[in-house]
Amino acid sequence: MGYEIAGGWGARIAQSEKEPDQDTIVFTGDGSYLLMNSDIYSSVLTQKKLIILVLDNGGFAVINKLQNNTGNESFNNLIADTPTATHQVGVDFESHAQSMGALAETVASPAELEAAFARAKAADRTYVICMKVDAYEGWTQEGHTWWEIGTPHISAHDKIAAAHHDVEATRARQRKGV
Repeated sequence: MGYEIAGGWGARIAQSEKEPDQDTIVFTGDGSYLLMNSDIYSSVLTQKKLIILVLDNGGFAVINKLQNNTGNESFNNLIADTPTATHQVGVDFESHAQSMGALAETVASPAELEAAFARAKAADRTYVICMKVDAYEGWTQEGHTWWEIGTPHISAHDKIAAAHHDVEATRARQRKGV
């Protein structure tokens, strides 16, 4: 959506008044990061540290999942599915964050993520942790990203009608939050 880093920046400003020693942590996907990321620079300039985890899933995998959950076909949300993206190149999120003054690193596994998070907590300024993840496997195909949204009760498309009637079953498979 694009507001994740900006929202975290606003939360950090507010949190610094009442809980200045606590960390403000932001989770974002690569697509949202690319929409709006300049508040990384703002957080560095003002010394209001953020810890940002960027999950690079090749586009907008969560939105893609949302469309598929409602019975719709994907609408080119993933870079790999976009016919107009004829020169598909990856983004170096680590270097990008560093260019705005943040500390940053790229990790390849949950174990590396845990160690990187410890370094981020100990850091004196905004710290960005980047991790490449699969757009489907492990999180979008197990019902972990379901939202309460409207689906057509009546549709000429069988997949959409089936998705509407499968809402309860999808919720039952959803991973419970903390």
